[in-house]
Amino acid sequence: MLIAVTSTDGITINQHFGHADRLLIFEVADGRAELLRECAVSPYCTWSAAIRELPPEQFSATVQQMRECADGQPEHGMRPAQLAAFAEALGDCRVVVTAMIGEAPQEELERIGIEVHAVTGPIQQVLPEIVKLY
Repeated sequence: MLIAVTSTDGITINQHFGHADRLLIFEVADGRAELLRECAVSPYCTWSAAIRELPPEQFSATVQQMRECADGQPEHGMRPAQLAAFAEALGDCRVVVTAMIGEAPQEELERIGIEVHAVTGPIQQVLPEIVKLY
């Protein structure tokens, strides 16, 4: 079974879907996960890149802007171009395991037939458990 993971280190499921700049595609069989490929993607959440570049004194104002964006502006909801790129990167993979994901992108991925599991932990332990669900 093919499973995509968001991870900052390739060992642990520890990255928010919206912050991922790559997807790790694993094949899981016989209780073991083997990395097949790594796919570069544009982060779904544009705020993640902006925050990394801010000086510390601007952080509070930026957090407030993020709240306003999430509460009132549609561009932080579904982003069809980014989701299409994620779906293309997934290829035949129909399962994504990520540390966290927003409601809008999860609903959109599920709408196009990609199942999403939000969980953290070691890839080699978590993925064989996910396979048992199918």
